Amino acid sequence: MDPIQFMITAAGLDALVNAQGGGTDAIKISQLGISENAFVMAPTITTVPGELKRIASISGESTSETIIHMTAQDVSQDIYELRGLGLYLADGTLFAIYSQETPIFRKVSISFFLLALDISFENSVAGEITFGDTSFLLPPASETIKGVAEIATDDEADAGTDDARIISPRKLRRLLDALHVIISDETDADLTALANGFDAIIAALVARTITGSGLVTGGGDLSASRVLSVLAASAADVGAGTATDRAVTPASLSGLARSLGQNGYVTLPGLGGLILQWGRFTAFANATSSAVFPISFPNACFAVVSDGGVSGGADSQDNPPVLVASSISQTGFSVFSADDGSATRIFFALGN
Repeated sequence: MDPIQFMITAAGLDALVNAQGGGTDAIKISQLGISENAFVMAPTITTVPGELKRIASISGESTSETIIHMTAQDVSQDIYELRGLGLYLADGTLFAIYSQETPIFRKVSISFFLLALDISFENSVAGEITFGDTSFLLPPASETIKGVAEIATDDEADAGTDDARIISPRKLRRLLDALHVIISDETDADLTALANGFDAIIAALVARTITGSGLVTGGGDLSASRVLSVLAASAADVGAGTATDRAVTPASLSGLARSLGQNGYVTLPGLGGLILQWGRFTAFANATSSAVFPISFPNACFAVVSDGGVSGGADSQDNPPVLVASSISQTGFSVFSADDGSATRIFFALGN
């Protein structure tokens, strides 16, 4: 059954709460008051309405922070229908009450009253409550509490999903016998073939290997988990262009030396340090003019192309600026212009 929700009385709350320390005092329940009358529960009640008697044979134990399992017994020949309950402390204070319209329990003269209840409290106070008599107690059994448990039926044992009931030796034997029959139905040859099949699978897994090569390292046989790794190239690796065991990533490409603008340069990866440079300069009238690269080529400039000029000049058609090939160096080059006006030139250079 579901836990019975007791109401703690005002007097019971006063006994429980330690106003000075802000905590709670452990309290002891020593008697159970019973009544045949159904009544309206209220925190102001100080005695069980219509109380028939009090039972001192009461025991209990907390099974969680909010639930107590309580057991009470009455061996008298009294006859009554139980509709109301009250838990009394050792000093007679009514700690908590419960009532319902329908009988909780019916006792006849020849019967032995044994009441087992799970009592639920709204707050985590169950651990602060003790009982005066602990000589008998029948809490529900769990993995941590010794107590009463229900034996599983055959269907529940077969289903194997219920973790609250226990399985008896007979039902366990029935399940084991059924499993034995299933295994026994297989011939020795079938079982041998099955075992050999497992052995073959395991041997095959051990025989198979995963081995890294090239960019991939790591590996091993399939008898255990294996890790394969790929190293990422750095910008320096990409610039050098010599490593064979690293993968080029966008991040490594973004680290290459470059300057993007009207006058700029870029280093091409994997080509032995090849550098492209470009820009603009002025070729002055009837003179030799020099152009300087955005950066110096570390080794040499292989070639330069220069083009451009002005429009509308009287003699620009016949005397365009020309590149002086012998002037090409790691840092720049020169052009000679026989034009009577200055002109803007564009160059493109290649080197390393």
